[in-house]
Amino acid sequence: MNLFINPISKNCNILLFDEKREIVDSIVFELKWNESSLLLPTIDDFLKKNKLNYFDIKNIVLVNGPWSFTWVRTAVLAINTINYITKKNLTAMSYFELFKDYPIAKSSSKRDCFFKKDKESEIEIVENDKLKQFLEQNNIKTIYWEVELENIEIIEKIDYLTIIKELKFQNLEKIEPLYLKKPNIC
Repeated sequence: MNLFINPISKNCNILLFDEKREIVDSIVFELKWNESSLLLPTIDDFLKKNKLNYFDIKNIVLVNGPWSFTWVRTAVLAINTINYITKKNLTAMSYFELFKDYPIAKSSSKRDCFFKKDKESEIEIVENDKLKQFLEQNNIKTIYWEVELENIEIIEKIDYLTIIKELKFQNLEKIEPLYLKKPNIC
């Protein structure tokens, strides 16, 4: 069995999938501001519900950012600690690898967001007003993920089954957090 954990989205997603890459079970729950108290107990309960323990898991896939420093650090630390004891194969994915189409935006704060305009571009931190200007200037009416903008269609649904089917395991010893430093933070 394999475990896929996305603690970065608005709602945390945990999926269990088998060797044929079929999703066996999944849960969605709100994690925001409770990362350190909810993540590990929820994973534990999820595995117990499926009559598994950490040693039964072959691969762990974690969406490692970007998002809040504390949120990312907590999730990465939890998974790296599990791996330290159980020696699993680890795979890290950026939030921006969860979508095939662009542009993709993820809220960073009330004023700005993480933004990737196309596959080749770097992830940027952009003020919400500048994002809206970019979308208007380029006549873009659809954006992927969780930025609230008027007259723009927001597509939040992540196709986990396709992601899992196409996933290439990385066999990392540990996962590094994906942080993006805001220019105004020293």
